[in-house]
Amino acid sequence: MDRLLTLEVFRRVVECNGFSAAARDLGVSNAAVSKAVKDLEARLGVQLIVRTTRSLNLTDSGAAYYQQACAVLDALAEADEQVRAEATSPRGRLKVSAPMSMGLTTLSDALPDFCRQYTDILLDLHMSDEVVDLVSGGFDLAIRGGLLQDSSLKARKLLDLDRIVCAAPSYLEARGHPASPQDLSAHDALVFAGSDAPETWPLFSADGMQAVSVKPRLRINNSIALKSAAMQGLGLALLPNVYVREEIASGALVDAVPGWRGEAQALYAVYPEQREVSRKVRVFLDFLVEHFRTLQA
Repeated sequence: MDRLLTLEVFRRVVECNGFSAAARDLGVSNAAVSKAVKDLEARLGVQLIVRTTRSLNLTDSGAAYYQQACAVLDALAEADEQVRAEATSPRGRLKVSAPMSMGLTTLSDALPDFCRQYTDILLDLHMSDEVVDLVSGGFDLAIRGGLLQDSSLKARKLLDLDRIVCAAPSYLEARGHPASPQDLSAHDALVFAGSDAPETWPLFSADGMQAVSVKPRLRINNSIALKSAAMQGLGLALLPNVYVREEIASGALVDAVPGWRGEAQALYAVYPEQREVSRKVRVFLDFLVEHFRTLQA
């Protein structure tokens, strides 16, 4: 097997955490993957991977060799990309992970423009609220909010998500307008079940912060479903401004506590640190930054 191909096989075994998974990802047989790794270990004279029936672990030599192999493969891919870029537009499959609500709203509206602008890029968008492993999943990039836990990822900030307590005019007419954040505890709340503390809403204004305990009428782990329930007059919802800006502008939803906002949450584009950033990823990052900049204008 070609030496560079052998390095790629070794890399995918590590990143997929298994020989069978790597074989499926590369479209080759399990035997071919196993032979490539054995031949590599024989040529180097060291064991790179400790294999058991249930797990796969790198030896110290294997971990060091993996980092070097990634550097070599990424440098070669970057060289190829730079040469192609002189004569061609960015191309290839771009696999992206995004939260479901974000994908169904601001991204779904914008991505057709990206596809029309970069016709040689196949955009492969996976919408899920689960935090995927970018490396083992073969993702080029993910969009994530909040504190970033994985230090192995590079990040580029897209925007700060403000959150608004909003309700349908019909609900406020029937139940009354809250005069202060503390009045929210007497109202029906539509809460985001994916929050660390869904029944406590920290609200901020120029006067400071108030943490309000709310009474749930409905719990859902999807912001778009919460918005729909709020528009039907079921209760108050604390939602990111980018999800409700059109409804607020049209009057379908109302800012229930003017001057008070939920805690802002940063939104990032993240990508694997050990990989060189390809041109297709760069143009998508630039597209995202510009798109979210227009949302804040």
